[in-house]
Amino acid sequence: MTTQAFSGISFYIVAHADDWQLFMQPNAYYDLINEAQKVILIIITAGDAGYNETYWQAREEGSKSSIRFCLASRSSLTQYSDSRNFNGHQIQCSFINNSTSYFLRLPDGNLDSKGFEKYNYESLPKLKNAEISKITSADKSTTYNGWEDFFTTLEAIVLSESSYVSKISVNYLNPDKDANPDDHPDHIAIGQAIQQIPSVSNIIQNLFVGYSINDSENKLKKNDLFWKAGMFAAYEKTVFDLSGYSTLREGLEIYNKWCMSGAKFITINPVRQLK
Repeated sequence: MTTQAFSGISFYIVAHADDWQLFMQPNAYYDLINEAQKVILIIITAGDAGYNETYWQAREEGSKSSIRFCLASRSSLTQYSDSRNFNGHQIQCSFINNSTSYFLRLPDGNLDSKGFEKYNYESLPKLKNAEISKITSADKSTTYNGWEDFFTTLEAIVLSESSYVSKISVNYLNPDKDANPDDHPDHIAIGQAIQQIPSVSNIIQNLFVGYSINDSENKLKKNDLFWKAGMFAAYEKTVFDLSGYSTLREGLEIYNKWCMSGAKFITINPVRQLK
C-alpha cells in the first residue's frame, strides 16, 4: 500500500523500544491492525542502559517482534530494513506492512538524566539544558549539534511521512510533571522536543501517562489485555533470546501492573481549540 492510499497516519514517538507497548495500549494495537492506517514508530534512544550493541539491538528487534505479533495472524508480512537521511542525519528504519519504525539510537540518559560512561555521559536532558553541545548516536552513525538540530530532525520525519495524508495524530508521553509525575527524564525531554515542533501544533496530539499508569483504574480486560500482554511478551522473549537480558527482572510486579493497565491520556485537538 502506498502512502497516498492511507486514510490516516499515527505517529508514536517514544524514548525506549518498549514504551509504546507498555504505555500506549490499546491505542497502538488498533492503529496497527487497521490496514488503512499508517503507523510510524520513532524510537529516540538506544535504551542502552550503558550496555553494548548486543543489548540495544536486541531491544530494537523486540519492538519489531511486538509489531509482528499483532500483524502476523491477520495477513502475510512484508518486511525489510533500510536507512534514510533526514536533516543531514542517517537513521535506521524498519518496514513491516503498514508500519515504519525509525531508530535514532541516541544514548540512554538513565533515571538521573546523567547518562552512562560508555556513551560519554551524554543524554537528551543534558542537551536540552545546554549542559552538552552535541549528542552522538550509540552506533556513532551521526551527531546532533544542539537541541534544535535534534527536534528539527524529528520534524523532518513527521513532515516527510505525513505529506500525503490529511488525518494525522502524534502520540507521546506527557512532559507535564504534574500530569505525569516521577517519569523517566528521557520521556520528559522527548515530550518537550515534540512540543517545540511548530507543525505539531496543527495536528491532533495524544499525551500519555508513563510510569504512573499503574495507578489508573482503567484495567484492561479480555481482548485488549491479551494483545497488550502478548506484545510485551514477544518483546521480552526477543530481548532475552538475543542478549540474555530479562527486562522483567527489573521489577516483575511493576511490569505486571503496567501490562494490566489501559492507556491514560489527554487529547489536544487543534480544530476544537479554534472553535
